[in-house]
Amino acid sequence: MKNIFFRHQPDKEAAHWAATLLLSTLTLVSLSGCGADGTSADSGTTTEAPVDTTPDPSTDPDTEEPREWQAVGGAATVTFQDDLAFLQFIPGLDLATAPTVSQGRELFVADWTAAPGSRTLLDGLGPLFIASACDDCHLVSGRAASLNDDGTTSHGILFRLGTLDGQPDTYLGGQLQTSATVGAPEGRVTWQDIGLGQPQFQLSEAEHTLDDGVQLGPRLSPQLTGVGLLELVPEAQILQWHDPDDQDQDGISGRAHSLEREGVACLGRFGWKAVQCTLRGQSAGALHQDMGLTTPLNPAEPCTDQQSICSEQPSGGDPEVSLDSLNAINDFLTLLAVYDRRIDDQTQFDRGAGLFEQVGCDDCHRPTLTTGDTSAFEQLNQQTIYAYTDLLLHDMGEALSDGMKEGDAGDREWKTPPLWGLGLIEGNGDSRFLHDGRAETLVEAINWHGGEAEAARQAWEALQETGQQDLLVFLRGI
Repeated sequence: MKNIFFRHQPDKEAAHWAATLLLSTLTLVSLSGCGADGTSADSGTTTEAPVDTTPDPSTDPDTEEPREWQAVGGAATVTFQDDLAFLQFIPGLDLATAPTVSQGRELFVADWTAAPGSRTLLDGLGPLFIASACDDCHLVSGRAASLNDDGTTSHGILFRLGTLDGQPDTYLGGQLQTSATVGAPEGRVTWQDIGLGQPQFQLSEAEHTLDDGVQLGPRLSPQLTGVGLLELVPEAQILQWHDPDDQDQDGISGRAHSLEREGVACLGRFGWKAVQCTLRGQSAGALHQDMGLTTPLNPAEPCTDQQSICSEQPSGGDPEVSLDSLNAINDFLTLLAVYDRRIDDQTQFDRGAGLFEQVGCDDCHRPTLTTGDTSAFEQLNQQTIYAYTDLLLHDMGEALSDGMKEGDAGDREWKTPPLWGLGLIEGNGDSRFLHDGRAETLVEAINWHGGEAEAARQAWEALQETGQQDLLVFLRGI
């Protein structure tokens, strides 16, 4: 059997102190970031560390028995805590060696305002945008609401605009902006279930009719678990699975998304269609398209030549998000942790791991990756991580087509999403799965797999109910 999972029982005292340091770090972050006027709140005074009230993470609080750990993020693995949830830092982080991380967190959770604003560091929002804060879409507690029961859509899903040959809308551009600081937004999107949970989207309240052939390309907001580790995976490791012509005849023809970003050839690994190579590029793109904020990577306002609103409204700076601020956000995201998993039934988990391989899930959801080396955060170097992705594009079948091309990724192609954290996401509030949020459960997500994953889906369907439950236990445990 391939190395599907990893069991590690850490030293009890070390785990306890890691949790203590984590809480101290987060307390310092909340105190040492940007002040109300956008300036540093750090006056040089020391802050007394909080009293640690964290339960021993190596012991089950209900039974007081030793608990099973999954070091899925290597040295970046922490104990999941409901109150800190999806935006915890890696254990043992010393802010003295990463002074920009605190500022990056504050920029990430801050509510940005239109210019001119009272906080010069945090103005420049819009005038066309989707959300006013990064954590409107990337919540600390789960996934943001996306497809609402009343047929409306929320922050947890956005809509690219494009054709099968990759052309944006001539008036609205490449992404729909559902909010505006003045006047009306570009439009809103409603949805209806057209069968088996498949959503059909409709543009409403629009200031412009979409060009012929332009489609609404839904993109569900993902969790940010371990994104810094994924950036550190060497390109050569991704390319070892690059097989666009299926030369090994295994039915899997995943391919790397070759791009040019910041004047450098690179492989895409972020976004549903792997359209960004780096966290910095992904963050700059989100700030630009989702919040209407310019950066050194995207210095022009996100308006087309036919839209005058951007030139009519005041700017928050040139650019509105400086390179230092963008790099601070990048550092914050790089040091987000991955969460250990408690396994209630190790035997059942192990059976599920075997079925994960037997069914063929691991042909695309590769269990392990290994990070390369970086001088910035050496604690992340050479870490074996259990993300369950190959970071490649795969043809997922006509049922999952969004009718548009993005970069060099076709309408049926999607990057293999990491699976770590699924058990913490499923059933948590408004969580949904797949690029358009059509799946409310893991079972629904599996059943929509097609294309290169058709054989795996059929093998899943052929399992007896007990086998399917074992496989689901595994998926919820990783």
